[in-house]
Amino acid sequence: MDQFRGLFAKLDQNEDGFISVSELKDEMRKHGILSADGKVQNIVDSYDNDKDGLLDYKEFLSYMMDRERKWKIHFHDLDKNKCGEIDQEDIICLFKELGVVISKPNAKKIIQMMDKDSSMTVDWGEFLHYVILNPVDNIGELVSSWKHSLVGSSGATLSGDILC
Repeated sequence: MDQFRGLFAKLDQNEDGFISVSELKDEMRKHGILSADGKVQNIVDSYDNDKDGLLDYKEFLSYMMDRERKWKIHFHDLDKNKCGEIDQEDIICLFKELGVVISKPNAKKIIQMMDKDSSMTVDWGEFLHYVILNPVDNIGELVSSWKHSLVGSSGATLSGDILC
């Protein structure tokens, strides 16, 4: 899959043909993912078939394909009106399903975290780009990371929002 070849090259900072735990952690930190240490080790341990502590391209591709399959299902679940995009209303609905009230401005901030073309919607490509290096394993963890990002960015609790 050529779409992952460029990402592999970007992650392979020392250009040795492998991705190490530290290279993967560094890239995640650049994307604002700070609490990934244990998960990064688990990723490498799970996909490192030859147990050399590194991911070659084939091992990395296996990880990426698994992530893509898993998150495609979640994307379709999030896209309530089945239009091929996630919008603020989809985010509000997701939070409501999880028993959390979120304001429109905060739903907008979540969309903006993923929205690369400023359309105020998130298509599959944008969503995949956002979650592919985020080591969350399910929607609940993704929502928790969004809540953490919103609280962390404001330095306070979310005005008008109830966080569980």
